Amino acid sequence: MKKLLTFLLFSALVFFGCNQEGEITSPDNIGSSPQLKLISLPAPTSELTVEDEYTEYMIINGGKGGVFSAGYSYQGTNGLVYQISILEFEVGSFYGTKTISQTFSTTGAAMVFGPLMQFQKEVKYTFKVSGLDLTGVNPNTLDFVYIDASGNMYPVEYNYIGMDVISGTLKVAGAQLDHFSRYGFVN
Repeated sequence: MKKLLTFLLFSALVFFGCNQEGEITSPDNIGSSPQLKLISLPAPTSELTVEDEYTEYMIINGGKGGVFSAGYSYQGTNGLVYQISILEFEVGSFYGTKTISQTFSTTGAAMVFGPLMQFQKEVKYTFKVSGLDLTGVNPNTLDFVYIDASGNMYPVEYNYIGMDVISGTLKVAGAQLDHFSRYGFVN
């Protein structure tokens, strides 16, 4: 009888103690600050556009440093969407020679870099996207973030971030990247 009573008490404790809707763990108690969201790009207007990504490659010697600039444009629903990306590698940013990639997307104002790597010295990054509909984007909450594989977002230090609603432009300059991953504009 003692074993049965112990089992029932333990089961009740587990059932009520691990309830997902408990007040302490309920998502309703997290706070009222809105979740950051990646800023979307206009959809391509051409039915011939099959790909939603475009990748540029360049060989960089980390010991010597260098600059890798790339651009991509397509016809979007608001007109021409143009993205330009500039990576500035200081001398000694990483060891050896690597083929660096920058992948542009037609879905979000974000870039994916490769290969996955850490830097010995920060890499400076400038990213500009034009041709967006920035209606509803709050300039006070505009930010540039690192996005991990789980979708979590972490702020990145930068020298400048701004937007121009008339031209539909977002720009970040002097963003300090300490590793390669996915980075983008959020609001």
